[in-house]
Amino acid sequence: MKRVFLMALKDLKLLSRDKVGLFFMLIFPIIMGVFFGFVMGGSSGSKTTKMKIAVVDEDQSPMSEKFVAALKKIDSLDVQSAEREDAQNRVRKGSLLAMVALPNGFGETAGVMWADPPQLELGLDPSRTAESAMLEGMVMQSMGDLISARFQDPATMRGFIDDAKENIANDESMSPIMRPLLSSMMSSFDSVFDTMEQVQNTEAEGGGANQGPFSNGMQLANISRIDVTRKVIKGSKEDLASKVNSKWDISFPQSMVWGILGCVAGFATLTVRERTLGTLTRLQVAPVPRWQILAGKGVGCFLAVIGVIVLMMTIGTVLGMRPRNWPLLGLATVCTAFCFVGIMMLLSLFGKTEQATSGAAWGALTVMAMFGGGMIPVAFMPGFMEKFSHYDPVKWAVVSIEGAIWRGYSFQEMLKPCGILVAVGIVSLSIGCVVISKRES
Repeated sequence: MKRVFLMALKDLKLLSRDKVGLFFMLIFPIIMGVFFGFVMGGSSGSKTTKMKIAVVDEDQSPMSEKFVAALKKIDSLDVQSAEREDAQNRVRKGSLLAMVALPNGFGETAGVMWADPPQLELGLDPSRTAESAMLEGMVMQSMGDLISARFQDPATMRGFIDDAKENIANDESMSPIMRPLLSSMMSSFDSVFDTMEQVQNTEAEGGGANQGPFSNGMQLANISRIDVTRKVIKGSKEDLASKVNSKWDISFPQSMVWGILGCVAGFATLTVRERTLGTLTRLQVAPVPRWQILAGKGVGCFLAVIGVIVLMMTIGTVLGMRPRNWPLLGLATVCTAFCFVGIMMLLSLFGKTEQATSGAAWGALTVMAMFGGGMIPVAFMPGFMEKFSHYDPVKWAVVSIEGAIWRGYSFQEMLKPCGILVAVGIVSLSIGCVVISKRES
């Protein structure tokens, strides 16, 4: 085995002298990973994009207008007015995060603490659960502003108090003990609003701001969910998108492809170069078995592929990528490296000269990258490309790496992509070694 590793080290040194090849193996994948990470997720220091929502105001009351105004004051929301059907369609298509519908009668009890809470309808995109939870909190915050608005309008509140007193007096089911207590409480509200009117009149004469109690608001509303979009199917693009933790989870596995393919093309070209220069012939004359010569090239390519993946994972982790399962990531790395060692041996048969082999190898590898996830993430490919990708080993390499990083694969789920990679590696390696041995014999 010592000879195998010495020949592998020799090939790695020869490859490191090829500045262009080294660029495409190490520097180019890093540029791709960082660039597409920023494109897909934006800079981590950039301003957060506003959440787009539509408000369907079917009540058209002063209180519904105040509710919409309170939502618009929230910096993280982009509030648009829309009709119900239009809002539902836009949420369904993904152009809006949610729709908030204010039914008729919303303004009658909105902001009145002792009345039945107003009804709200909320239609949410199920693929964006984190943002949906934030939005629900903002809706309740805006409802709290309506309570504040009610208490700052004593004249309007007196009408609600008078109605409450009448209902208390006419409610025969109410116990004799509770009736005087509630009546006394409503009367105390009258005194509160008398004081508030005096304060407001004094502040108005003095030019002060109109501030009343409860200015911080309270949160009070019944929110009912309405179905505005299809169910998220397990394994669908929406389901997969919800599992991604950071923008680097997509861009770095995608960019790893180019580093791996650079290693494959480099070693395939190096094999042909040594054959045309007579290096392989001289090695065969030496007391070195042929299998050790081929094993040395395979080990060199194997170590190069693993080195590229480790480098990309290190940079991705520094930027914020957090793989879910490191042991499975190691398994995916080893299986991917083994697969592409076999592909390297197979591609070294594509031409008799160094230039022909390099051109043919990069042509084949570019097509593999196109359908395997090097240009478009596998999880978000169009349907026709996804069908072709099933026959592409690059796709299974990306899927296995993504399975450990963000897809949340179990060991059993990882067996399929890793098994395909190992099978492709065995077949390609066997064909390549047999043909090379016959040519050199």
